[in-house]
Amino acid sequence: MSLTLKIPEAQPNQPPAHPLYKLSDNELRLRAQFVAAFNDTMQSGWELHVAVLDVVDELKARGESVDDVVERIKYVAAIPIAFHYRVGYRSGHAQLTEAGHRAIALANKRYFVSP
Repeated sequence: MSLTLKIPEAQPNQPPAHPLYKLSDNELRLRAQFVAAFNDTMQSGWELHVAVLDVVDELKARGESVDDVVERIKYVAAIPIAFHYRVGYRSGHAQLTEAGHRAIALANKRYFVSP
């Protein structure tokens, strides 16, 4: 064991507010929308819209800052990139990027407007 790990001050004081790899049900719905955008199977934007609103409300209720909410949405959106070896990369990536930008813009509006 290294000396740094034995010093209590060198260890993080608080754990992250949310587990990094564990996605909530709302985040899983949002991820499904990002996967659909990547695979070009989205039927309408309302499912993405509702999923983003639910994720923002959930994270805001936990006390997350707007920066943490945006980072979490980016994290959820980055997961479908792993699929790029199965299907055409460029078109899927462009669609996923556009869906991610829409989700982040919507999350910023929702965070500051919702009670």
